[in-house]
Amino acid sequence: MKSVIIISVLTFILIFGGVIALSTQFQKTATGAAKPELAPDDYAAAERVFHDMEVERDRIQAQKEGLQERQARIAVQEQVLEQARQKLLDTIAKLESTQKAFVAGKDESASKLAKMYEAMKPDQAAPILGSLDPDIILEIMERMKGRQAAKILARMDPALAAQLSTRMSIKGGA
Repeated sequence: MKSVIIISVLTFILIFGGVIALSTQFQKTATGAAKPELAPDDYAAAERVFHDMEVERDRIQAQKEGLQERQARIAVQEQVLEQARQKLLDTIAKLESTQKAFVAGKDESASKLAKMYEAMKPDQAAPILGSLDPDIILEIMERMKGRQAAKILARMDPALAAQLSTRMSIKGGA
């Protein structure tokens, strides 16, 4: 217990003594007694240092202003890009909608043609279908009943019938 009291008293004396020493030093500095005397060369060197610091401060300020201008331009460019992005997304949505409508119309047209060719006799339907583009023939035949499609395919040109059969087997397997 004595050692704690001794350590506390010593700590108090050290702290109090340090405060007194510092306050004395500050008092001397405030009254001008502690101002160092500088040689004329030292004053010139100090002036150069202060001048260089001002130049550096001005350069940093100019860089800061330049960065702020760039940030403002970037913000404007980001807004323009965001607007363009939104327009692009709107255009994509319109294109997708138009594409869906086109595909639906194409499917409906192919279904109508399939029903029409199914109603015809195979001898009449085969030459007409044979003169169409193979992709269109496939679209139509896919929507026909298998038996009627087979009858029409049997009456087509053998090379075209073979090509269509191959494409149907590939498409059906995919």
